[in-house]
Amino acid sequence: MSLQTNIRLLFMIKYINEVPGIEDYWPLFISTGWNEVFKMDETRVAKAISNSSFTVSAYSSKQLVGFARAVSDKEMYATIYDVMVLPEYRKKGVGKKLVENITIQCTEAGVFSVHLFAADGTESFYNQMGYQARPSNMPGMRYDPMDDK
Repeated sequence: MSLQTNIRLLFMIKYINEVPGIEDYWPLFISTGWNEVFKMDETRVAKAISNSSFTVSAYSSKQLVGFARAVSDKEMYATIYDVMVLPEYRKKGVGKKLVENITIQCTEAGVFSVHLFAADGTESFYNQMGYQARPSNMPGMRYDPMDDK
């Protein structure tokens, strides 16, 4: 795809700060492969995204091609989750715009510290927008229940 086509595509994307309907969101979510791990149905996923504090949806025509969300107490902390872009729209600036938008929403709301939950191998993408890995003396942790054995 030529640079001119990429630029034209970028200008055809509309960014809306709202939660999409599950009928729009589900195909995008499935395209990530994440549900192979989560194994959630549409009802649970719809509830999860509707509980977000901040969201941004990227549409090309009427198709949802990208999405990002943050969960926050809206004072001290916000964490960005679920930055996703349909495969055919990746590497065209959509993901960058999503992250910039959701970050601005958090900072304009007065959130003191914005964090990001990201997949392995995506660090350089997020670095270009000001996100840095946490120092080794301040690593994050997550709850992972142990199997009863």
